[in-house]
Amino acid sequence: MTTTVIVFSFGIAAVVKHNGHTVVGVRLTAEIPEKSETAGFIAKNFLNYEKTGSVIVPFRENLLSPFQKNVFSAVKSIPPGKTATYGEIAATVGTSPRAVGQALKRNPFPLIIPCHRVVASKGTGGFSQGTEIKEKLLLFEKHHFT
Repeated sequence: MTTTVIVFSFGIAAVVKHNGHTVVGVRLTAEIPEKSETAGFIAKNFLNYEKTGSVIVPFRENLLSPFQKNVFSAVKSIPPGKTATYGEIAATVGTSPRAVGQALKRNPFPLIIPCHRVVASKGTGGFSQGTEIKEKLLLFEKHHFT
């Protein structure tokens, strides 16, 4: 298993664990490390987020439950710069907003599955990586993709 650290221009870093080109887990942080990478398949695809608003890499889907796959599929359809509420995603997949929130809380692949784009009906809502990071991602996307 390899760890690759990618620093984005808007003040967050992604710590990506992967086996070859397959991502096993992602952690986002506002603590910017001194050392980061810009070369290699994983780094290049994550850095592409700043241009396209998405990260397209293979990831370990077998780590997800069928329910998570259903919720995450709906979340992946939210375009960069846009948001949907927990209730809207719940209506799409036929469940409750709370169940959507629980699935997103356990998302091991933030940015690949853009759960930061799901917000509360009144406010930003929570984020497993921290609300500060969620707000930075939403602000970046608002300024670059809308």
